[in-house]
Amino acid sequence: MSLKRRIKTKIGELLLQKGVIDKKQLEDALNLQHTNFRGKLLGQILVESGATTEIEIYSVLATQFGYPYIKVDSCAIDDVVLSLVPQKTAESLSLLPLDRIDDILTIAMVNPLDEESIKKIEKLTGLKVKTFVTTVSEFKSAIMKNYGRK
Repeated sequence: MSLKRRIKTKIGELLLQKGVIDKKQLEDALNLQHTNFRGKLLGQILVESGATTEIEIYSVLATQFGYPYIKVDSCAIDDVVLSLVPQKTAESLSLLPLDRIDDILTIAMVNPLDEESIKKIEKLTGLKVKTFVTTVSEFKSAIMKNYGRK
């Protein structure tokens, strides 16, 4: 049930279009990516260099891949929903159950393109999954806040 719409524009171009970074910051980050940081994601380089924030990167990624962004560290999640996905499973798959309506479980994921994790959760819960994207730091905070209160 996950959304499949994708915008073909590259992340760097989207960041430019939205005014998050300027052309020089993009060029510098791309040069670093091709020389010193082979294999490192452009977004990581831009955040580490101070050109932008993790939230801005994830917002643009959400746009690029057609997944809505949610700030999960401020969500209050019902214990019944949390019990659908054990904490160890949530941590290992980098996802957090947010809500259940009928046969649909809404989750937030650090990587919403991880189809295997989505299938695991659908099999575990017997529910269809609707996916939102969240940042790594917000995910970690939400795990501690929600599973830690039990």
